[in-house]
Amino acid sequence: MAVAAAPWLGQTARAAAPVLTRLDGPRRAPTTPPARFLIVLLHGFGSDGADLIGLAPELQPYLPSAAFASPNAPFRIDGGYSWASAEDRAPSRGLSAEAASGGAVLAAFIDAELARYSLAPDRLILIGFSQGASLALNAGLRRPTPPAAVIAFAGSNIVADGLPPGAKRPPVLLAQGKEDPRVRPEGQSEALKILEMIGAPAQGHILPGLEHGIDGREIRLAGELIRSVTQAMP
Repeated sequence: MAVAAAPWLGQTARAAAPVLTRLDGPRRAPTTPPARFLIVLLHGFGSDGADLIGLAPELQPYLPSAAFASPNAPFRIDGGYSWASAEDRAPSRGLSAEAASGGAVLAAFIDAELARYSLAPDRLILIGFSQGASLALNAGLRRPTPPAAVIAFAGSNIVADGLPPGAKRPPVLLAQGKEDPRVRPEGQSEALKILEMIGAPAQGHILPGLEHGIDGREIRLAGELIRSVTQAMP
């Protein structure tokens, strides 16, 4: 099977079949129901939803009324899942093709989860790691109603096409390790310039001593942003 490079997902993948047209994965109920917010966790390349649902108990103290969902990506690969097929990840296809595959299926999942809890679209928080971080950024910034926040761990690849300045944008947190061997720390400054250009309030953090992963410092940064933006909402 052919291998193709992803222009913004920053990974490589083997063509995946079958495609999951309806996403599912582990969930966690709010500790203080009813749910007032939905936090969707997007895993990295080759992983699955069970990998990131472990963040839920660490983040829930910052927002006890949040429900969590961590879907498996729609394309199967050896040992896990990917958010885009090899064909859609070809450089000539770019983001628009991904938005019609992984992004479109994700949008349907998000809308169904919001409906499950009778939540408005602005009660969404997207958190992604690595490939999932790039999807959170590129899909989250294009949702018709902006999420309450977008948080990207170890991934900051944003495609500026289709992101005109002037639209309402969610606050964005970018955080990654200084020693990350897979994601260039320099890419964060490029992403911050794009976010500034489109008017998205953003903060970036390069954390010494961290490679390709998520640590307690990132959890704290994410939790503080979640608490701040949700406390400001009625």
